[in-house]
Amino acid sequence: MKLNRFKEEWDELPQKGIFSDEIKSRMWKNISAATINRRRNNFRRAIAACAALLIAVGGYQFYFASKSKTPEIITQTFPQDIRLLRLSDGTRVWVNENTQIEYPEHFAANERVVKLKGEAFFEVARDTTRPFIISSGNIKTTVLGTSFDVKAYGNIAEVNVRTGKVKVESTQNAVFIEKGYAAIFVSHNKTVKKQKAAILEPEWKKALIDVDGMTLTAVIEKLKTDHLFTLQYSNEDLKNLQVKGTLDTRQGIAELLQTIAFALEVTIKPIGNNTYIVSR
Repeated sequence: MKLNRFKEEWDELPQKGIFSDEIKSRMWKNISAATINRRRNNFRRAIAACAALLIAVGGYQFYFASKSKTPEIITQTFPQDIRLLRLSDGTRVWVNENTQIEYPEHFAANERVVKLKGEAFFEVARDTTRPFIISSGNIKTTVLGTSFDVKAYGNIAEVNVRTGKVKVESTQNAVFIEKGYAAIFVSHNKTVKKQKAAILEPEWKKALIDVDGMTLTAVIEKLKTDHLFTLQYSNEDLKNLQVKGTLDTRQGIAELLQTIAFALEVTIKPIGNNTYIVSR
């Protein structure tokens, strides 16, 4: 297969605004350099590593290191760019668009510290020996293991707790908040106040579903909660295929199924009445 046909396959991927034009151009250059003299199957694996299912590949993410510290990772997202990160301790972080988050490649022995500018939803892995600390502008949030949303845009700072209990501090005071409550930064006196939360989980987080390590049947059942369709299997063994990465639910169900098919190197095609069939 010629390189121009490879480029056509890349352009046809259901990316739906996940990557900027500059990022897609840079990714394509890397793919073409690695595959120009290789077989089509190798090329397909290279594309699969960059497809929408594995969103974390995209965007600006870089490392910097010093002699005294473990390497730091900075991830920056852009408009329409929502990403799911998995930190070294098992914590999962949904990063909203136009956000920057900084964290170490490996956390220290006594604490886990990240820096945030923007908005992110955290599901913190519980570790009673190492508190998880988020430094976000005017406030600092400390937890052991829970889930919550943090906003930090200039003087606007807010923490909403979905599960567990967190401590939120400013330079003037500190409050403890639990499920159903929020901590709001008050700019005129630089304090934080506790109040009832309007929402427990932000809508934008639902754009990404973590399906890493799930079987194909489990992923399909998860998608059925928001989509009306049926998937038939040409072979029972296909049900146990393991899916890796993240799915972007901003795609339609047909695009989602094609993304899964591409990553698993199977075929999923419609056979009528919102029914699809998967085969080798």
